[in-house]
Amino acid sequence: MKLYEKIRDIRESKHLSIQDVSNNILKIFGEKKAISYRTIYRMEQGHIAARFSSILQIAYALGVGLPTLLKGTELEDRQIIRRKDSLDELRGEGFIAKVVSSPTRSFLGLLVRLEPKKKMPSERSPSEGNYEKLIFVLKGTMTCIVGEEKHVLRFYDSVSFKSTLTHRFENNSKRPCEFLIFENPKHF
Repeated sequence: MKLYEKIRDIRESKHLSIQDVSNNILKIFGEKKAISYRTIYRMEQGHIAARFSSILQIAYALGVGLPTLLKGTELEDRQIIRRKDSLDELRGEGFIAKVVSSPTRSFLGLLVRLEPKKKMPSERSPSEGNYEKLIFVLKGTMTCIVGEEKHVLRFYDSVSFKSTLTHRFENNSKRPCEFLIFENPKHF
């Protein structure tokens, strides 16, 4: 079954219109973050590929968990993300982080571009749980600070650590750097 068919089936089984789903999303996520009625309609028709954030919003609006929504669809076991596909991304001052992993996997994969002389904010996964991160540098040089330790990483270097420790990433060089982050289990 295709995801768009499953969305429509669940919506119809709950006697909801697309407008009802759109209104629920608006209530939950607010005007700035809510996907539009048109996006929901186009997803249900199979006209556009669903972004992870859109799938998540629809799951909330339908009152079902993400595993329930994805079970039995083409996204349950695998998802190919092509270079031309539109991915969810996070932008901050001097960095862009694009999601490169399937929403159905237990891990989160990000491709990050960090501009010269810029830092990403400190972060830390919840203390309960066994969260881990792997950083792999694709281009340039970056500094990974985990707790009090600084690790300068260059092209093809990597570091892995418990992400329950406070950590951040810096680019102290004169050129942009690009690196992959894999976190397991994923944490938003």
